[in-house]
Amino acid sequence: MKKLFNERMDDFWVYPKLTKIKHTRQFDDNFFDFLKSNNEKKTETNLYVHIPYCDSSCMFCPYLKNASRSELDHYVDAVVTEIKMYARTKYFSDFPIQSVHFGGGNPLLLSIEQFKRIVDTIKENFNIEINDNWTTEGSINCINDVEYVKGLLDLGINRVSFGIQTFKESIRKEMRIKATLEDIYHGVDTMRAAGLTEYCIDMMYNLPNQTLDDWIRDLELVTELQPYHIDIYNMALFPNTKLDRLVKKGDYFTVNPSNDNQLMMFEAGDSWLKKNGYRQIITNTYSQVQKKIHRGDEVYLKNKNVIGVGVSSRGYIDGYVYKNTCSISEYFNQINQRKFPANLSMVCTERQHNDRTMVFFPILMEIKKDEIPNFDDYKDKIEQLVKDGLLKWDNDVLKLTQLGMPWSGNISSMFMDENTWRLYISTFLNALRNQENPYNEDKMGV
Repeated sequence: MKKLFNERMDDFWVYPKLTKIKHTRQFDDNFFDFLKSNNEKKTETNLYVHIPYCDSSCMFCPYLKNASRSELDHYVDAVVTEIKMYARTKYFSDFPIQSVHFGGGNPLLLSIEQFKRIVDTIKENFNIEINDNWTTEGSINCINDVEYVKGLLDLGINRVSFGIQTFKESIRKEMRIKATLEDIYHGVDTMRAAGLTEYCIDMMYNLPNQTLDDWIRDLELVTELQPYHIDIYNMALFPNTKLDRLVKKGDYFTVNPSNDNQLMMFEAGDSWLKKNGYRQIITNTYSQVQKKIHRGDEVYLKNKNVIGVGVSSRGYIDGYVYKNTCSISEYFNQINQRKFPANLSMVCTERQHNDRTMVFFPILMEIKKDEIPNFDDYKDKIEQLVKDGLLKWDNDVLKLTQLGMPWSGNISSMFMDENTWRLYISTFLNALRNQENPYNEDKMGV
């Protein structure tokens, strides 16, 4: 593979790229005017709600978060208003929502009453297709009360995703992960006691000071918790962050994250999981019990729509792409004026929309030939990837091979246009100049 790729890339879960360099909008422009028209496409749609407050400061986390919880009620008010702003447009009038996902930050900092206000608003203002299969992320140290979990279940939130990352206490301490091992076991017992069985766990490899033996031991220990599924992630190291500076010292950690380590650990983890009864659902998700991809992931990865609500949320609505402001004060200001709070936006060309299908399909591990848009546009690249052994045809289904599985992110990148790549590079360089974390072009972790 080194003849094709110099380094392994992470999967691309966001496409196309929006950046302050090129896509900044005025809050009173006409970008959202399309919502005033009839929705002729009727594209399947998810709803994502971002809760930016968090009580932990994990060194590797790039997501927008705020330590202050004093304004949570005010924030819930604003989210409720933004949901209504979308739901009451002509475009989404009586339109079904396939899936709802709360992300963060740490949504489990919300009280049941605060959750209920948001959930009730969604159900009252949208036509909800699935009422009892909603997901929330959160920190496991917040799961310590059976009645709280029962309250989530009563609202229809029956899937909880949380990160353990590693069981090795020395690494947890170095990475400033707040939850203790006791919190983890108590939280899992609490969910089980409440009747919540669909708990999903994130695990991380290529962490500083993590050996291959540590990684395999982590997989053994997480399996004992009997999760609904496990998501495995390479630790992404973002420039300008405190963690990046420690790694660059060279001798601060005994084992530094590296391209060789992440490739070795993915392949070893993939092999161990499959030998121990796990089925690979998508490239990074494995389960002993889950039979198929979650509805929300399927809708998103098959290039359908997502309405992004809350600070820093990203949305994609039939080729209209936006990202909400990362400033909580600006978010409040725009919502108070009943303006959509997106400060970045673009309208995709047909080719960019089609590219999005091809960028996402490697995460799904396969795509039917008749689902490939304008096949001739991608024919040459597909033939090359098949020739190199990374993809294969199984009747009329294009699939990643086992050889191609570790390189899904690289395969995705081959379906991006040159302008997008130039934008990735210029955004990266701009973030370096401004001493920002390039993930959100902000100061998270810096």
